[in-house]
Amino acid sequence: MKSNEKGIAKDSEFFLYTPSFTAKELFFYPTIIGSFRYEPGYNLKRNHFDSFLIMLIEEGVCEVKVDGHTMSAPRGSMVLLDCYNEHEYGSSSAWKSLWIHFDGPLARKYYEYISNNSGNVLFPRNYPAIHYQLQTMYMEFLEHKPLDEGRMSLYISTVLCSAFTSAGVEQSQSNTDSLKKAISYINENFADTNSLNELAAKASLSPYYFSRLFKKETGLTPHQYLIETRISAAKFLLTSTTASVREIAYETGFPDESSFCACFRKKEKMTPASYRKMLTSK
Repeated sequence: MKSNEKGIAKDSEFFLYTPSFTAKELFFYPTIIGSFRYEPGYNLKRNHFDSFLIMLIEEGVCEVKVDGHTMSAPRGSMVLLDCYNEHEYGSSSAWKSLWIHFDGPLARKYYEYISNNSGNVLFPRNYPAIHYQLQTMYMEFLEHKPLDEGRMSLYISTVLCSAFTSAGVEQSQSNTDSLKKAISYINENFADTNSLNELAAKASLSPYYFSRLFKKETGLTPHQYLIETRISAAKFLLTSTTASVREIAYETGFPDESSFCACFRKKEKMTPASYRKMLTSK
């Protein structure tokens, strides 16, 4: 469809899409996709629009306003907006973008993860690859090709995943690698690992920064992750061996049987003996 919106060049086009019930339940899905040339002075301000928005800036500079903050999005950048909330964008000069309004069961989670770490204007290193995915999707609409909702979901998912892996959620690659080493160390040495300082040293990070980074990436503190790993190992031993509860407590790194039982009950809402009986009785 040709746009007749004021401030939009006449050669601009957009396409509407109504997703199936299955797509709404399972996939990312587009609601509107378009390629627009914006004339100088164009500005759009909305209080609410039921979708999320990706704009790839192909030419010029767009000014984006979210939560009272104004950000510049130049050529080669990607704008990500939660249109369910108030937002505004435009420019005093001409610009062009390839854009898509989308939604889906995981759309908000992706939006929050990306925006919390990288903001609403991103500068992805693999912008050409992201542009290719969105352009391919747009061309399927433009050329009236049969639309496959699974494939469209994959396009959107690829764009979002590329955004937060290439735009660089705040930590450096070296920190990411160090954190992976620390997690691997816990998984292999959970019975002998106790100290936060020890784990931070494995990652070559300060204990404070290590704790922050660990919680951000896993959703758990290092201590919580260690306990989760020990309990998982204990559950396996309870159902696959005849070792006593006391033996399993020591084997999985707990200082004594009492602390093991207390921790297990807190996590599983039953004693280790009850768990073993429930899963091994015929």
